[in-house]
Amino acid sequence: MEIASSFTTVLSSQPYFVPTIVTALCLLLTLFAFTTVRSISSKASKSDVNGCDFAASANKKGGGGGGCDCVCKCTSPEMVEKVNSAAVIAAERQTGASMMEQLVPEITTHALSYLDYPSLCRLSMTNTLMRKAANDDNAWKALYHKDFTWEQDSVTPANGWKAYYAATRAIVNINTEFFNIIRERSLPAMSRFWLNADFVKCVHASGELFSGYNAVIQSWQLAFNWEQGVNFQVRDVRARVMSDMAWVSMKTFVDMDSGPFNVTNTFEFHNGRWYMVHHHSSVMAIDGDVEQQLVHA
Repeated sequence: MEIASSFTTVLSSQPYFVPTIVTALCLLLTLFAFTTVRSISSKASKSDVNGCDFAASANKKGGGGGGCDCVCKCTSPEMVEKVNSAAVIAAERQTGASMMEQLVPEITTHALSYLDYPSLCRLSMTNTLMRKAANDDNAWKALYHKDFTWEQDSVTPANGWKAYYAATRAIVNINTEFFNIIRERSLPAMSRFWLNADFVKCVHASGELFSGYNAVIQSWQLAFNWEQGVNFQVRDVRARVMSDMAWVSMKTFVDMDSGPFNVTNTFEFHNGRWYMVHHHSSVMAIDGDVEQQLVHA
C-alpha cells in the first residue's frame, strides 16, 4: 500500500508525470518487439525457409537413434530463380570466377586479338582480372602475327611473346628512324645512328661497298649531297630480334624510274641502345630483269 501510495504521489506530481508515462511506454514497446522477433524466428526454423515447405519424417529404428528425411517443395518459380542466382553468386565469390574466366581460352584470345598494342596495354592496367587476360602469352602472339608477320609462328621466345613483341616494336621504330634521317638528310643524326666500329658495312643501291665507320659516314655524306630530297615508301617490313642482334628486311618504293629496292638493315645492341652495323640496298629484279641476269650469269 505504501508503494502504491508513493507511486500515486509521483504520478500526481506534475513534473514527473510525462517522463514516467514515456518510460513505461518504451519498456512495453521493447518487450513487444523482443517477443515478436522470437516468435518469427521460431516459426521460420520450424517450417518456411526461403519460400520452401519442408516435410520431415523421423525414422526410428530399434527404439533409439533416427534419421530425418527432408523433402523441399518449392512452389514459387520466382523463389527458385532467386535461389539459383544466389547459388551462382556464391560460387563466383568462392572460386573468384567471372565471365572472362569462364570463357574458353581460344575465345578470349580471339576477342583480345581485335585490340591494338596501346589498347591491350591500357586493358592490363584496369584491374587484376584484366591484367591477367591482357598478359596472356597467346594474346600477344596473335597480336604479333597481326602487326608483324606469320613467318615466326614456330619461334618460342625465351621471355614470352609480350617481351618479344615489345622488342620487335622497338627495333621497327628504330628502323623507321633510319629512313626519317635519310628524308631529312641529317649527317649528324646518321653519324650517331651507326656503331663506331671498323667492321660496319654499307652497300648502297649503286652496288658500291663501304667498310668501316669513317668510310660509311662519308658515303652517306656523298649521298645526301647528291640526292635532292628522295621520297619513298617502305613496305613488307620483317624483323627478327635476338638478345643483342636484330635484322630487318623490307621493300622500298622510290618515286624514280629505278623501281623498287630490297633493303636489309642489321643492328647490334650496345650500352643500352641499338646501333646499325650493316645496310644493304639493291634493285629488285622484276620479270624480264630476272631472265636477263640469268643469261649474264
